[in-house]
Amino acid sequence: MSITTELSIDEKLAHLEDILRPMGQALIGYSGGVDSAMLAVAAQRVLGDGAICVTADSESYASGELEKAIEITTAFGIRHEVVKTRELDNPDYAKNAPNRCYYCKQELFVHMGQLAEDMNIDYILYGQNADDVGDFRPGATAAKEHGVRAPLAEAGINKADVRTLAKRWGLSVWDRPAMACLSSRFPYGTAVTAEGLKQIDQAEHFLHDECHFAQVRCRHHETLARIELPANNLEQLLADADQCQRLVQRFSAIGYLQITADLRGFRSGSMNEALLSIDAADTPLFERVDPILAAHGFLAAAYEQRDQMLVLRLPAPAIAQLITPELRDGLVAALAPLGLRYIALDLDPLRI
Repeated sequence: MSITTELSIDEKLAHLEDILRPMGQALIGYSGGVDSAMLAVAAQRVLGDGAICVTADSESYASGELEKAIEITTAFGIRHEVVKTRELDNPDYAKNAPNRCYYCKQELFVHMGQLAEDMNIDYILYGQNADDVGDFRPGATAAKEHGVRAPLAEAGINKADVRTLAKRWGLSVWDRPAMACLSSRFPYGTAVTAEGLKQIDQAEHFLHDECHFAQVRCRHHETLARIELPANNLEQLLADADQCQRLVQRFSAIGYLQITADLRGFRSGSMNEALLSIDAADTPLFERVDPILAAHGFLAAAYEQRDQMLVLRLPAPAIAQLITPELRDGLVAALAPLGLRYIALDLDPLRI
């Protein structure tokens, strides 16, 4: 029987450096997130000026992110190239099938491949880490097809290792929440549009800048916004009727007709939940939902079902009750067997 000993972070780093050193020069797909930033600095430590970052300037990139990415490469003196990508021009990307990320990465890797050829560079890298291996990652398929390597994953460096090393090296993004492109806010099958991306960008900037929430997602269900927040921020929002009103007013100005908060809170990749199949119900919705709401003390309620999402509207006092985790989690758990994966609470209270 063999015994596998977990390598220390410094042993993993040494392995990473051994992977990078023979390359001499490499292009690094760089978004400004912690994974790609840590890989860029690691490559520069080994390859010096041979480490060159490449960032896609895309419509799916949140405003301000390119500038933040440039700040890091400037601070560390890493050469940085920016290429303009046009994913929305590709119908396979815009139609937003579950493999959308494949076409995004393919677009980037085609540009990087041309740049590598022009610069006579043999290696193209990207920031997949060891924790990403085995996840649903269509972008990894594109990387394999284009011969793009993932040195962090090859060295066994996981997300915790990435953050530890990024902190050690003074990277400002070492503790930054995970990033994802704005296109990930669209439900699969809903076309990604420039207008929708702009709405999402404005909505999330409001949540960051005006509400001071660090980790947010504004899921874009056409005219309905479904906001995901960590539990503590969700409770803070539900407890503050004035903030809810300001949020509703701002999101309405952006173009949303219904503004909701997901009672399950923030979770990365929540759109993938809709890919799971559910059993069709024979009984009417009200016969299944009314008893559950009544059992949790919500006698006055309005609701509608949108695919696997229940849009729930409650009076203001009932909304305030949902700051209690036990009540909120209990309601979500009771509704889940009905195939309702998303419980979207309307932030505009029901008036009775």
